[in-house]
Amino acid sequence: MAVFLVVTTGKDWYDFYTCGAVGQCLADAGTLQFITKFSMSLLLTVLAFVVSRDAFSQRDGRLLRIAFVFSFLADTSFSVIKLVVPSEHDLSDVLGIALFMVFQMLLIYRHSRKSDSDTSRPSGHLFLCGLLGAASGIFGGGVLELTLENVTIVTVAVYGVILTMSMVVGILAPRKGYFPAKNARCIRWGMVAFFVGDVLVGLSLLSGEDHGALQTVSAISKNFIWWFYVPAQLMIIRACQKPKA
Repeated sequence: MAVFLVVTTGKDWYDFYTCGAVGQCLADAGTLQFITKFSMSLLLTVLAFVVSRDAFSQRDGRLLRIAFVFSFLADTSFSVIKLVVPSEHDLSDVLGIALFMVFQMLLIYRHSRKSDSDTSRPSGHLFLCGLLGAASGIFGGGVLELTLENVTIVTVAVYGVILTMSMVVGILAPRKGYFPAKNARCIRWGMVAFFVGDVLVGLSLLSGEDHGALQTVSAISKNFIWWFYVPAQLMIIRACQKPKA
C-alpha cells in the first residue's frame, strides 16, 4: 500500500509540474493514479475483512465489513468509472459521494454503540433521513430542475452534513465506553483525518480558469487527499481489532 501511495503522490506532483494548473491536462495525465488509487482501496477493503476476523466484538466486525464494501464501491466509482468512461466524470462523482453517504451513516451507527446489545437507532439518523427526504423533495417538488449539476450541488451539501455529524460522533466515541480505549482513540483521530481528507476532496472539485487561483488550489488539494484518506481508513480498521493482552 505504501508503494502505491508513493507512486500516486509522485505521479500527481509530476503531472502538476508538467501541466501546471490546467484541468484537462491533469485529467488526461491521471490514468495511472486511477489504477493505484483503486489498488489501495482494494487493499484497504481486504485488510478490513482480515482484521475483522480478530475483532473485539463480532458485531463490530460485521459492521466494519459492510461499511468497507460501500467504501470500496464508492472508490470504484471515483476511479474505475472515470478510467473506463471518462465522459461520465460528473456522474461518477455523484455516485461515489452517494455511496460514501451510506459508508458514513454506517460509521455513525457503529461509533455510537454503547454495548453489544445496543440496538438503538442514533437520533442523528432520523435527522439524516429527513435531510435525504428533503433533498429528494427539492427535485420532486420542482424547486430545482433535475440536472446533473444541481444533483451534484445538493448531493455535496447533504454529504457535508453527514460527514460533519460522523466526525462529531467519532470524536465522542471514547465517551461511549464500548470500544477499548486505544481503539476509541483510533476512531477519534481516524474520523478527524477522514474529515480533512474530504475537505480536500471538496477543494479538488473547484474549477476555474487554467493557471488561475481556484484551479491551482484544486490541483494542489487533490495531491494531498490520499495522505489523509489512507491513514484515516487504517485507523478506522484498527479500531476493530481485539487489544493485545
